[in-house]
Amino acid sequence: MDSTSPPQWSSLPSDLLFNIASILGTRIDLLSLRAVCNSWRSSLPLPPKAPIVKLPFPIDPNNPNLNPNRHGHFALSESFSYSLEPINRDPKRTWLIKIQESESGNVILKDPLARHPLACLDRLPKVLNLLDYRVKEISKGYYVEFVEQGKAPYPSIFVNEMKSCISIKQVAVSTSFDKIGHDGFVVMVIYNGGKLALWRMGDYKWSSVNDIREGYVYDSVAYSNGKFFAIDVNGLTISIDPAKASFEIMEVAPAKPRSGFGHGDKFKYLVKWFSDLFLIEKYHEDLFYWSESDDEDDYHIKFKIYKMNEEECDWVEMDGLKDAVLFLGDGCSFFVWAKDFAWWKGNCICFLNYLFMGSGSDGPGPMAGIFDFEDGISRKLSKFSSCSKLFWPPPSWLKHYC
Repeated sequence: MDSTSPPQWSSLPSDLLFNIASILGTRIDLLSLRAVCNSWRSSLPLPPKAPIVKLPFPIDPNNPNLNPNRHGHFALSESFSYSLEPINRDPKRTWLIKIQESESGNVILKDPLARHPLACLDRLPKVLNLLDYRVKEISKGYYVEFVEQGKAPYPSIFVNEMKSCISIKQVAVSTSFDKIGHDGFVVMVIYNGGKLALWRMGDYKWSSVNDIREGYVYDSVAYSNGKFFAIDVNGLTISIDPAKASFEIMEVAPAKPRSGFGHGDKFKYLVKWFSDLFLIEKYHEDLFYWSESDDEDDYHIKFKIYKMNEEECDWVEMDGLKDAVLFLGDGCSFFVWAKDFAWWKGNCICFLNYLFMGSGSDGPGPMAGIFDFEDGISRKLSKFSSCSKLFWPPPSWLKHYC
């Protein structure tokens, strides 16, 4: 074969093709590999779709707000955040999307920082050919939603029942869906205003952590290095080893003084990056932090970031993020390197905040802001037009197929 001729990928030995497929770590990589040619597509089976895991409902059958005629189950689903870039284009522009598959099998495109689906799909192509783009899986997120069962009409859901019985604030799982059944599968959730519960695959009911530790209100949960971690509103951090049948609680780090003014609208987030666990504290430095003006430059929303030191049993405060960017969303948070996202500088947090509603955008990102560790100021994402294009509008290089 002439050395200048294009490679004949279809003639690649099948054993080598399977070896390549076996080391690919994500479903999107396997789909991209199959898309190279017809021969590979016929040789490699489709990677399995993420299953919808059914969880028992309710978590607390003795909750006085629960309607006794309410029947159904919780559905645990997996979402994926992807970065898309054109194959050959300079300067590079990255587009960030989040996809979740529903229990019915439909693919839902969501705001990368929020839970709600996008409504403005008419501006998007019906089909994405993976060979047209560089597609990289950035993060996975997990959501638990209530699925009603029985004959319609269903009983009306009132506010107290929604808050205490149906809404799930945050979810952490012990392993990704493609490894379910290998080492067991355990789910931890925050529900009913800050209570903790765990469910192990095969169990008929939830185990409530608050049966042991009454009165604690938890802000965030995460799974890291074989353990679940949870942090309460005062900064007390606990861990639970899911391998132990009793779900024994261990105190990892003591509570610490709260930052900022007063006690309202403060949140703590646990986010894993590689093998490290980070605590992000969001707070307001002033009582009067809100503004209705789109020209407001500083919303007085501040952040501190800590890294877990398990040997010392404490959080160690960090001096910013250096060359990294943290995307802090509702149910899905992740770190990236700034160099991988064109026009983004490092040492900042892109976060969701409902103070930023009403910016007039019809796509994702209008409720996002950027906190810069260098000057300590939070601004609307819309103040940075090049950065906001990471979310919306869809890039012009998306190919529309008839």
